[in-house]
Amino acid sequence: MTTANTDSGSEMRPDFMHRFRAAEVRPMINEVLRSELEGRKYEGVEMAETSQRISEAVAARVMGSAGMERYKVISTVSIFENSGQGARMGSSAVWDEEVDGVVHESYASDQLRCVAAVYAVCTY
Repeated sequence: MTTANTDSGSEMRPDFMHRFRAAEVRPMINEVLRSELEGRKYEGVEMAETSQRISEAVAARVMGSAGMERYKVISTVSIFENSGQGARMGSSAVWDEEVDGVVHESYASDQLRCVAAVYAVCTY
């Protein structure tokens, strides 16, 4: 860990090698989405449980990766029937842009669409 001085004193931040890296998390999300959703049909009632299971799997996978010991991870997953409708999602966060981050990934088939987001917030 390195110490960076700020106006309010000193602040502990993870060094460069232990910061959240979206490029490393993106393939983790894609792998979980593919393994859980490939070949599946949209089943309305079942999708609530499926989205919860995927969200937990993604969060566990990210938390298990190197350098994430000091991060809180928030994972959200939304699954929609793919029937030609549009969907818009947005989010906003106030955080330390140098060490915190977010990754959005999606999966689509003829039957369904899925959007997953992982937020990583460093605990100081």
